Amino acid sequence: MDVPVGELTPQRRCDLIADLSESILEDPSTAFSSLQTHGGQRGRAAEVDDESAEDPQQYRIPSKMGKVLELADPSTRGNDERTSRLATLSALAVFQDVLPTYRIRLPTDAERSVRVTKETKKLWDYERRLLQHYQRYLKLLERTWSSGRDAAGSSGGGGAPSGLAVASILCLCELLKAAPHFNFRSNVLSVVVRQMNHGGCDEVSGACCAAVSHLFATDAQGEVALEAARLVAKMAKERKLAIRPEVLRTLLSLPLRVHEDEAQAAKIAQAANAKKRKRDREAAEVDSDLKEGEASVDKIILARAQSDTLQAVTLTYFRVLKADGLSDGRAAELLPPALEGLAKFAHLINMDTVEDLLDVLRAMLKRAGSLPLDAALNCVLTAFQTLEGPGREMQIDPKEYVLPLYAQIPRLGSESGARHTDLALRCMTSAFLRRKEYSSVRVAAFVKRLSSAALHAPPPASAAMLCFVRQLLARYPSSQRLLENEQDIVASGAYAPDAEDPEHSNPYAASVWELALLRFRAHAPVVAEQADGAAAGRALRPPAETPERIFAELTRDGSECYVAQRANRRKHPLSVGEGKRRRQQARFITPRRTGNHHLKK
Repeated sequence: MDVPVGELTPQRRCDLIADLSESILEDPSTAFSSLQTHGGQRGRAAEVDDESAEDPQQYRIPSKMGKVLELADPSTRGNDERTSRLATLSALAVFQDVLPTYRIRLPTDAERSVRVTKETKKLWDYERRLLQHYQRYLKLLERTWSSGRDAAGSSGGGGAPSGLAVASILCLCELLKAAPHFNFRSNVLSVVVRQMNHGGCDEVSGACCAAVSHLFATDAQGEVALEAARLVAKMAKERKLAIRPEVLRTLLSLPLRVHEDEAQAAKIAQAANAKKRKRDREAAEVDSDLKEGEASVDKIILARAQSDTLQAVTLTYFRVLKADGLSDGRAAELLPPALEGLAKFAHLINMDTVEDLLDVLRAMLKRAGSLPLDAALNCVLTAFQTLEGPGREMQIDPKEYVLPLYAQIPRLGSESGARHTDLALRCMTSAFLRRKEYSSVRVAAFVKRLSSAALHAPPPASAAMLCFVRQLLARYPSSQRLLENEQDIVASGAYAPDAEDPEHSNPYAASVWELALLRFRAHAPVVAEQADGAAAGRALRPPAETPERIFAELTRDGSECYVAQRANRRKHPLSVGEGKRRRQQARFITPRRTGNHHLKK
C-alpha cells in the first residue's frame, strides 16, 4: 500500500498492521528491504538499504517492517494509543519469530573486499537490515517508556505510567526472554534491571523480575546471568538497599553448582588456554563464533561465570546483613530473602567466607526474637547448611544454633507463624536427621515442645509437626520414655517449659500428654491419625507420609477450600449376609395400608 500512513483512518491502520505482520511472517527475507523507484515510475523497483542516500528524483517505499515501526511510533501524525500499542505488540511477535538464537557479527571491511558467493552476500545484507530494524525497534520502545514514565511522574498523579509505556516495557521483557544471546542484549538488560524496582506500577516491576528470573534459570553458559547479577548488585549498592524484596528473590533462580575453589582451577586453565590462543587472534575469534552458533556449553567458561556470579550474589547478601542504616520495616522485608539466598548457596562458598558468614549469623541470632520468624529460621538454616558444606571441617558446636531454633518453635502455633512450618522442618531436619545428636535430653526437649506447639497450631502445621515427632522417636529410641505414664516415670525435679536451653528443661520429668488430646481432634482427621501413630510408636510410610508432603497437601486443601467427605455406607436391610454360618433367611414384604379404598373389592 503506497498511501502515506498519516492519511489512513484508524481502522485502516489496524488492518494494515495485520496484513503487514502476516506478510512478514510468510516471507521474512524481503520484509526488511526498502523499494526505490526512478522518476515516479513504480513499475521498476529495486531493493535498497534504509541508510542509503536518496536521490531527490527517486521515490522510496519503506520496508514492510519499517511501516509497522512507523505505525508503532506515537509521534507519527494521526497515530493514537490503540494503534501504536497494536503495532508495538505485532512487531514483538514478528521479532520473536525471526530473531536467531545466536549473535550476528557483521562483516568487516576486509571481509567485504573479498569476493564471496551470492548466497553469502545475500545473507550479509539480510542480517544487516535485520539489525537495523531491531535497533530501531529497541530505541522506539525505550523512548516510549521514558516519555510515558516521565509524563506520569510530572503529573503528580501517583506515578503510574501510561498504558503504551507499560506495553513497551513488557515488550522489552519478552525480548529478553526470547533472545537473551542476540545483539543489543546489554541495552535491553540494563533497562529491564532498572525497572525491577519500579515503585509506580507493580505490573512493571513484577514483569521485569519475572523476565530476569527466567533469564537466570535458562542461561546455560552463565555469561548473561553474570551480567544480570552484576547489574542487580550494582543497583542495590547505588540505591543503598532501597529496593524491593522481589529484586533479591530473583537471585534464588540462579542454578549455581560450581564451588569457588573449583572455579579457581577453571580460571587457571582458562588463562593457560588464553596464552596459547594469543598467537593466533583470528583463529580464536572463529572458534568463539563457532561455539556461539553450536550453542554448546564450555565448562571452563561456565565455571568462571558461575564463580563470578556467586561472588556478586554473596556480596549483595552480605551488604544486606551488615547494613546499619536500615529501618525496622526495611530490614524485615530484605532480611528473609537475603537469608534464604544464603541458605541456598552457603555450601558453595569457600572457607574464608564461611568464617565471616558464621560471625554475622551469630550476631543476628542473639536478637532472633526481634526478627521476623522466616528471617530467624533462615538464619538458622543458613548456619546448618554452612556447617554441612564448607564448614564441616571446622570444630564448631551446633548448640549455638540449636538454641535459637528451640526458641522459635512456640511461634509456629500462631496463624501467621504456621505458614513457615516447612522452613522450620528443614531446620530441624538439618539439626537432628542429617547429623547425629548425642544429647538425648535435647531431643526429648524438642519432642515435648513440638507436641505442645501442635496443640495450638492450625491443622496443616500440627499434622506436620506430629509427623516430625514420629521421625524423632524412630531415630532416637531413648526419647520414647516420654510416652510412658507420668506415674511410672522415675525422675527428679519438674519439667521447665520456659527454659531457654533444652538441656535445662528436664523433659523426662513429664510425658507427652498432648498426644492424648490430639488423638480426638475430630475436625482434623490427619492430625488425629498422626497423634495416634506417635503415641503407638508406629513407623512412617515414606514417601507418601512425610512432614513436608503432609504440610503441602493440607495447605493446598485449605487454599482450595477442599473438605474431605467420609462416605457412610449403610447395609441394605434386604441384602443377604455373606457369612458362612449365616443361613439364608426368607423375607416377606407386606403391603402398607393406604387410603385407596376404591382399589379394594
